[in-house]
Amino acid sequence: MEPRQALAVMWVGLVGAASVPAQPADEQALTSCVPGSPPLRVAAAAERAVLDAADRRRLHEAAQARYPLYQRAGMAPAQVLLMRRGGQWQYVTLWQDGPAGLCFSAVFAAERFDFTAAWIGKYKPRAAESVD
Repeated sequence: MEPRQALAVMWVGLVGAASVPAQPADEQALTSCVPGSPPLRVAAAAERAVLDAADRRRLHEAAQARYPLYQRAGMAPAQVLLMRRGGQWQYVTLWQDGPAGLCFSAVFAAERFDFTAAWIGKYKPRAAESVD
C-alpha cells in the first residue's frame, strides 16, 4: 500500500472510530472526550496528516510547557493530527476512549509552535482520498 493510501485508510479508521452519526458526506466529526461537548467538525476535503511518535511527543511536551491546563491531563495523546481548518493549521490531540475508539481533547493553533512549518514540509498534509 502506498503512503497516501495508508494515510487515507488511517484517517478513515480514525474518523470512523470517533465519528458521530448522521453527518453530511462532505463533513466528518470527531467526538469530544468531554461528555456533552460538541464534536469537532472537519471538512472531508481538509488537508491533514498524522504525526509520527517522535513528533507527537515533541508537540505534547511543547503544549505542556505552553499551556499549564493541558499539562494536568498527565497522559500523552494516542494520536495527533496536523490539519488545516478554516484556512488555519491546527493540531488536534486524539485520546483512546475505551471501546468507543478515539476522541479529541485539545485543538492548538499550529502557528504558535516553531516546528510547524518544517512539519508541514515533512508530512505534506493532503485531503483523504475516498477508499472504495
